[in-house]
Amino acid sequence: MTRPQRLRARSDLTVIELDGEAVIYDETSGDLHHLNRTATVVFSLCDGDTTARGLATDIADAFDQPVDDVERQVRSLLRQFRRQRLLEDATTAVGIAGGR
Repeated sequence: MTRPQRLRARSDLTVIELDGEAVIYDETSGDLHHLNRTATVVFSLCDGDTTARGLATDIADAFDQPVDDVERQVRSLLRQFRRQRLLEDATTAVGIAGGR
């Protein structure tokens, strides 16, 4: 059985948040990303401790929305973050640390 993937924002990114929106600079690639308020909330919750389902559940509860609808949107954003190489997989690191 596959463990749910736990994602976290890359630690080497420069993130500046202003008025609820984030600007992210990736020094490695030279790319600059602008996140709207919703994307900023999701990105800020990518701490390596939760799964996409966990993020969706927390957000759905906070805004009294159906969790399945929110999860589709969260997963879409996470796919975009992965394509932009803004996230790293924390699942592997957790598995290694847990095995010691």
